Amino acid sequence: MAIQQGQQALASDFVSTSGGTNDAGKVPKLNSSGKIDNSFMTVKFGGNGSDGSLSISSGTTSINLGGASVVVKNYTSISITGTGKLAFTNPNANGTFVILKSQGDVTLTSSSAPMIDCRNTGGGGGASAAGSIGTLSYITGNSGHSAQISSLQTNAGEGGWVHNPAVGGAIPTVFGISANIFSFILSKFNFLTFAGAGGGAGGVSTGNAGSFNGNTAAGGTGGGALLIECGGAWNFTTAGGISVAGSAGSNGNSGGGGNTTVAGGGGGGGGFGLALYNTLVANSGTFLCAGGTGGTASMSSGGAAFGGAGGGSVFNSGANGGYYNGGAGGNGFSLIAPNTEFI
Repeated sequence: MAIQQGQQALASDFVSTSGGTNDAGKVPKLNSSGKIDNSFMTVKFGGNGSDGSLSISSGTTSINLGGASVVVKNYTSISITGTGKLAFTNPNANGTFVILKSQGDVTLTSSSAPMIDCRNTGGGGGASAAGSIGTLSYITGNSGHSAQISSLQTNAGEGGWVHNPAVGGAIPTVFGISANIFSFILSKFNFLTFAGAGGGAGGVSTGNAGSFNGNTAAGGTGGGALLIECGGAWNFTTAGGISVAGSAGSNGNSGGGGNTTVAGGGGGGGGFGLALYNTLVANSGTFLCAGGTGGTASMSSGGAAFGGAGGGSVFNSGANGGYYNGGAGGNGFSLIAPNTEFI
């Protein structure tokens, strides 16, 4: 029965774990963390648990992103231990924002590095182009995809060509601010999340007719955009355990053609990772968010072509394509912090 003023409270008047419609008028007890259970409140942080628990102790579990720009998973808890790994397939061409919500604890102690792999879920790299070229001719590499996750975008690397270096992807101009201010903004407004842009493909040049009949070097894919909400205890111990890093640009392959250069592809821009937790067990693990390296050229007898440019990240521009080699992608950004703003 409901507790009434002036009457003695009985043991049956207290709800020990989670409340329901039959518990109206009763008193909640604190949970094992010394807090009122989320079931007694309107809670958005940590999600609704509709996808059940995620538990991986061995092998790779893959989530199909289905080409969507935003994918949200609502778990009751997340546990990746032993040798388990979580990966993602079929991202959007301009990157997919992955949101992993956990009502309860998040335990990340697997020996797999990375155990949460958001590489190759950012903007796509410039595609390799097939072609056959003759005397004093060239193929211009394809530009990579911009990474448009929110209202702004990080710019893709341009495809390399013969006469001028390809220009690296730029960062959104609104983020010309300090890292401390940026971290504060992101901790309060989690929609400001961006994947890395793709690197540009390298160019090809030849001085001999018919000396090249192959493919340009593709640009690297940008790193992904990842948000983890931990409604319980955060336990993360694996070095390199989470990765939103950009992928390396491909190396050139001239196929042995005389006086031919196949320049390297640009690296993908590093992605963005944000994890917020309510209580802490351990946080010795690390996020990888670096931009991908540029690919190297394949040359035979002195042909010349520029490499593809690196894709931009939310914080850093990609490097310009070099004379022969691809530029590196801009380094991304990561943050793991206590949740002080969301309920």
